Amino acid sequence: MEETVLTELKDIRLEIDYPYAILRIDRKGSKFNNFIPDLIYEMDAVLSEVEHDKKIRVLILTGTKRVFSTGVDVLHKEIREMDPSQARYFSRTGKIMFNRLEALDIPTVAALNGTALGGGLELALACDFRVASERAGLGLPESNLGIIPGWGGTQRLIRHVGYARAMEMILAGELIKASEALELGLVQVVVPKGEDVIDAAKKFSEKFTTRSRVALAICKRAVRMAAELPLKLGEEYEADLFAFTWASRHRKLGIDAFAEREKPEFPLDFGELG
Repeated sequence: MEETVLTELKDIRLEIDYPYAILRIDRKGSKFNNFIPDLIYEMDAVLSEVEHDKKIRVLILTGTKRVFSTGVDVLHKEIREMDPSQARYFSRTGKIMFNRLEALDIPTVAALNGTALGGGLELALACDFRVASERAGLGLPESNLGIIPGWGGTQRLIRHVGYARAMEMILAGELIKASEALELGLVQVVVPKGEDVIDAAKKFSEKFTTRSRVALAICKRAVRMAAELPLKLGEEYEADLFAFTWASRHRKLGIDAFAEREKPEFPLDFGELG
């Protein structure tokens, strides 16, 4: 494993410890670690770096020692004075970054070291998996402020916990404990107090680090589309993606290794097709 490399912006730090990359949100001067427009732009810039580094096999997102993120800083002057048109632009800007995160070819894990509220939970929902500290609380409290979630919370939460529970959480703006989130399938691992959520996230995602980048990327696309397409169209899409993977050099490497009862060693890039 190579030495850690840091990319440090004002409120975002990217720590690379191959095969993992850890994106830390640490908004200076904010104990709630909440979002302002500049932070969104910083995250988008860092995602570009992750996309172009083929040695990264898993991206882990986390916050400070006490808080993951409590979402948008509604008291920030620039945000509080937005008119409806500016609010729509701010919502769409965040969605673009969140959708980019969701579309990454590599597995993504939100390591919830503390509270994840509003946009913080929406960020976690844009990840493939969530690992949460036992003391973490999760919720979408926007209804208490007279607004609604603006970065995909009303759309993604229902896909994880079902219609009635998502509706209850959003309408009531209630906070749930990590243990309940585990029961609902909203988080995959709950980490006992005193244990490190980053270590837990690495342990959880270790199984992905030796898999074919082609297979993981295409599996992610197929599963994401399953929530969007009718079954018949989804199966057609799956068949097309299956053919794509069959044309990849990774398929030959994987099947040849299987035939020889060896462990496959996949290249970091997609390799040649055909």
